[in-house]
Amino acid sequence: MSRHFTAGQNAPLTTRTVRFTATASVPLDVCAFVVDDRLRVASSDDAVFYNQPATTGVRIEGDAIVVEFDAVRPGARVLCAVGCERPVPVTTSLTDTAGSPIATFHVEPCAGTETALLCWEIYRRHDTCKVRALGQGYTGGLLEMFTAHGVDVDAPETAPASVGTAGPDSVVGLGALETLWRIFEDAARSAAACTAALEFARQRLDDELSAAVADPAGRTGPEAERSRHRAQRRHDELVDTAESRYRDDSAVLAAELLALDAGLPPALASWSSPAWAGAGTPSDGVRVGEVSAPDPGALRIPFALPAPLIRPLWVGGEPAELGPVVSSLVVRLLAARPGTLLHLVDPGRNLPELESLTAPRFAGPPVHDRAQVAARLRGLADAAELDALAQQVDEGTSTSPVLVVLAGFPDCYGHEDILQILRLTTRARDGRVSLVLAGDPEDDDDPALGILWDEAEHLPGEGLLSDPWTGGRWVFTPDRLPAEIDALRGALGGR
Repeated sequence: MSRHFTAGQNAPLTTRTVRFTATASVPLDVCAFVVDDRLRVASSDDAVFYNQPATTGVRIEGDAIVVEFDAVRPGARVLCAVGCERPVPVTTSLTDTAGSPIATFHVEPCAGTETALLCWEIYRRHDTCKVRALGQGYTGGLLEMFTAHGVDVDAPETAPASVGTAGPDSVVGLGALETLWRIFEDAARSAAACTAALEFARQRLDDELSAAVADPAGRTGPEAERSRHRAQRRHDELVDTAESRYRDDSAVLAAELLALDAGLPPALASWSSPAWAGAGTPSDGVRVGEVSAPDPGALRIPFALPAPLIRPLWVGGEPAELGPVVSSLVVRLLAARPGTLLHLVDPGRNLPELESLTAPRFAGPPVHDRAQVAARLRGLADAAELDALAQQVDEGTSTSPVLVVLAGFPDCYGHEDILQILRLTTRARDGRVSLVLAGDPEDDDDPALGILWDEAEHLPGEGLLSDPWTGGRWVFTPDRLPAEIDALRGALGGR
């Protein structure tokens, strides 16, 4: 019977030969790596892909990777992966030699930029063959994935990317978002390693205490007491080592984030960064909040999304309480693309600070009258479709990107308004129109609202989320506009 896995889950394999396949909406390249415990190949011969279709114990058959695990060298692990031309969800499967399903795993590219995905790890634990779902992605595609595991790749030379006017020590352009996600990944793996070590220490203590009392004749007396003390001491040493390593890792990452902040573009930097004092610098992402481990610790990691938005972003919560969160998001989206024009629809007047701060970027006056909402949305949808037609006739046609912010949603909007918003979402996919919706959905059966809800990406409120690499739990805190906003005007084109 097939079992559906989530990232980080593992289980014993009942067969020693498995077939790995994957499907998606675009063509995929399947590949595999035979690696050691550090997930590094012994040589480039340990990579299996279209130009090198086999190594000992692993081969490509058609569109599948076949792993004969008993033939793989002792102590090695096998990583099964895919590459694709653009970031898309991928459904992967493991079957036995007869084609009977064993396991499935649906992988979503993290941050919408990953074109290579590690899907499965097949490994030995004692005498048991096991499989683990991974889900780790690489924004640099197969090239980055191969080099990350020690495979020598002859990559074509490319000119370094240059975005904006930041100095040579700045982190801008395509590297900024990826850098923050890599730090999050490092933190996630460090936390997972600490959790695993603590669980091992607890299990070992339980086993040793159970062994100490297994013989009724030795359950009491000085020797039994010494056995219990030795077991407890070993447990405490393991715990101290794991927690010390975790604290050291966190301190290194915190120092890295502090040094990095001054070089990030405004959309990804902290509000205290000097980046906000200058002219806007383009960015491939926007900071939407911070994550921290639920355990005690001071490490707080920026949580960012790609920019421009290719799906509507729905920020949930009571409209009157969302002002600082929505305002922060809008300011960062405008900073990420300096030429973006803003359409603000705010029938409840919940975003007064945002209006004064972003006035230089308005494409038209904000909509405060509920009776004017329908006309503005219809006009925006019509303009977006005309722009799309112009692009089809002349690909050189250039118009400014647009950010549409809909506050008090959906309470202040009718069925026809939602239909116009759905028209706008078709232009969001090419990055020309970004949509931000703020508010909690009503309990109604409007099918259009349901479609929009499914189409949108949802910004998590304060609470727990899982990282995509280990499935570890993290506390998410949304970003909020600071109390002092005058210093932000330079990056938005104001005075």
